[in-house]
Amino acid sequence: MKSSIKEVAHLAGVSVATVSYVLNGTKHVRPETEKRVMDAVKKLNYQINPLARNFRKGESKLIGFVVCDLSNYFFQDVALGLEKRLARYGYRPILIDSKEDKNIEMENVRNLLASSVDGLIIAPTTEDCSYLNLLLANHSIPVAFVDRKPTGYDSDLVLSANVDGAYEAVKYLIAKGHRKIAFVGSRLDSTMDERAEGFRKALREAGIPVNANFIRFGDNLSLSPKELRHGAIYRHTLDLVTNHGITALLSGNNLATTGAFSCLMEMKVKIPQELAFITFDDSFWLTMTTPSLSAVAQDPDNIGEIAGRMIYERLMAARNNVQRPNQMVRVQTQLIIRGSC
Repeated sequence: MKSSIKEVAHLAGVSVATVSYVLNGTKHVRPETEKRVMDAVKKLNYQINPLARNFRKGESKLIGFVVCDLSNYFFQDVALGLEKRLARYGYRPILIDSKEDKNIEMENVRNLLASSVDGLIIAPTTEDCSYLNLLLANHSIPVAFVDRKPTGYDSDLVLSANVDGAYEAVKYLIAKGHRKIAFVGSRLDSTMDERAEGFRKALREAGIPVNANFIRFGDNLSLSPKELRHGAIYRHTLDLVTNHGITALLSGNNLATTGAFSCLMEMKVKIPQELAFITFDDSFWLTMTTPSLSAVAQDPDNIGEIAGRMIYERLMAARNNVQRPNQMVRVQTQLIIRGSC
């Protein structure tokens, strides 16, 4: 049988209000009184309801993380970094998947607002995030974006150094003597467009004509790894290798890599002898292939930590009535050369 706050107060010899002050930290009490209350809590095994306590204080200690595509395990790594950072501040994330569907994203935001989250971190499905102006009109909570650059709503933003990462990868391939280099991205969005721009930048700098047909994108769909294996990127890779004689390929993320590498393996293309391969996104399995795959490594853990810090700083600024300008942070990538190029 659960103990009540009245029983705690009776055992400690104080009022119910005093017990509430101690447990919620809403009013200073004498150290000896606080000790009597906490001893009574321990003796009676009184269960404190942190959610109810937080709501009484006008906060839930919850941060919603709206993910555009949870099948992309990059976002799972971002979530781990976010969780680690928020835990330092006494907050917890709620992870929710939008499946690359803007309508689902909007519904996810509505549901999180109904759950009284204290802030939102969003990896948007589309660039247009103007709907937030309406949904947040009566909710004064901070928002931070990760991975994709939004339009229509200004807030903090954490991105990888996408242009630089792709540029360094293609520059390396050019230095190895490749001229017919292609780029495949899982979908056309702001992030993939930045990586394609890094691809083009390296070619232009080397005096190599940019062949628009060598830049391909997949469907704007959320697909399982099984579906990705023979999806749009598989077909693009098949065409590029069979009909255009490319000698090197940069995939735009791990989703694109699933289709591209599946195609190369089924075609029995010799890597790197017949085709050099680099993927944007590092992963544990890239060292388990033969040959191991070179990668532009992002730092998703750090991206999550920075987003968590941004949200917390916004919350503290609002609490203290301090105005803060919006920030955009670029997290550097690292080119890791393995056996595929």
